[in-house]
Amino acid sequence: MTDIADGQIVHLIQHYGYIGLTGILVLGIVGLPLPDETILTAVGYFVYRGDLSYFPAVLAGIIGGAIGITLSYVVGTFVGRPLVLRFGRYLHITDRMLLRVETYLGRYGPLTLFGGFFIPGIRHVTAIVAGLGGMSFTRFALAAYAGVCVWVTVFITLGRFAGPQIVLVTDSLPMPVVLCLLGVSLALLLCSLIGWTSWKRRYKS
Repeated sequence: MTDIADGQIVHLIQHYGYIGLTGILVLGIVGLPLPDETILTAVGYFVYRGDLSYFPAVLAGIIGGAIGITLSYVVGTFVGRPLVLRFGRYLHITDRMLLRVETYLGRYGPLTLFGGFFIPGIRHVTAIVAGLGGMSFTRFALAAYAGVCVWVTVFITLGRFAGPQIVLVTDSLPMPVVLCLLGVSLALLLCSLIGWTSWKRRYKS
């Protein structure tokens, strides 16, 4: 955990506290290349150490994530596809990526917004595509805000309860690998849920 605690971004959170966490997550969700999951896990570790309190940290993270995902939805709704593609390349957004997310949104609907939070580099794209596709704000908000609540809570709780054990894990595996494995596990769980829901609908029909 030492490498994370020494990071510049995490240092900002230590300095500015909950406001810093909220601001950084807004930027990360909008699309800046920030290690959001690493940041949230580090916040959980700070909670374990007593530098931050659990519930205020979770609330600050949820507020930041909710603001960021809403801004992405607004961009998709009011900016339009040509401008998204024109300026999206700075955030690594491509037409192929948009088409892929559109396919998943068409197939699984709001579940894509929920699950997208656990896939780095995709979460802000799902919101943009939802805006581009004219998804109502109510449908968007129910899925996206539920997703941000679960996402923030999972990673902060991971850091909080793993505590010093995170140090032992990161001594043998780089933190991005650990978080990737966690993300894959959550993605597999989500895919199982989506598959079961799809099968149930077909069986009923």
